[in-house]
Amino acid sequence: MRRSLITSMGLGVVALLLAACGSSRGTPTTTTRAPTPTTSSTPGAVTPTNAVSGPTSPSSASAPVGWAQLSQVVCPTTYGIPPTGTPSLPPTVAESIPSDLAGQVAVYTDAQGQMQILAPTGWSCSAAIGADGTSELAAYPHGQPDPTSSSTASDTGEQVVGGQTSACASCLYEQTTPLFTAAASQCAVDYAGTPVACPGPYAGESSESIGAGIVGFLDPPGVKGSGAGSGGVYPANGVVTYHPATAARNGSYIETCTLPGSQHALCTTALDDFVVLYGTR
Repeated sequence: MRRSLITSMGLGVVALLLAACGSSRGTPTTTTRAPTPTTSSTPGAVTPTNAVSGPTSPSSASAPVGWAQLSQVVCPTTYGIPPTGTPSLPPTVAESIPSDLAGQVAVYTDAQGQMQILAPTGWSCSAAIGADGTSELAAYPHGQPDPTSSSTASDTGEQVVGGQTSACASCLYEQTTPLFTAAASQCAVDYAGTPVACPGPYAGESSESIGAGIVGFLDPPGVKGSGAGSGGVYPANGVVTYHPATAARNGSYIETCTLPGSQHALCTTALDDFVVLYGTR
């Protein structure tokens, strides 16, 4: 499966947040989720204000944050092993978002409700859950190739993509060694003599720790890096997790938001939400 990441505008994008694989939601008609952080004062940055501890910048959000009922879209999902059943997922989710984004974003989830991402309303989406427990969830504009398809692995269009590696060790290291020195060190032990299994940092990619076990990164336009959709005309902002004590069991979560700079606030909100949900995994 391809890895996923996030996009925005400037170098500050590194101060982003978020990551991904959860348990399914219940069956109520409405679900409430935790409040999401707001934008940093640094152009192109995403900084957590209540998702992770540590220094934060004053919010530059132009609109107050409030609760809104967002539509939840259940995406077509493929499986490595067919599930025994499919849960009934609520049609709406209560989210804390900037008021000027109300009506512009929706919650997208796989058919099992294992992962959720925020993305623009009215988009297409797809999900895949592997036999090894890995999963990926993507939302993208109608008419654009599905970024989770192996036939469109180089797609660099607009997209929001989340994913998690589960207990797949090679997937874990491919996703984390470019951004975490602890992951690179452990990979060198686990895959001694196979350096290709432990990729180093991507040229041109910027990254910054935004909390314990959470790194935000930026792949500027034209730079192919950790982010899904990176290397195209849009910046790819993302967040990825690596918690050494639990990584072998829980894996690593990643999300990328690749949108035009004019939609930076939406990317910020999406990444913040991802960190709230998956930042400790």
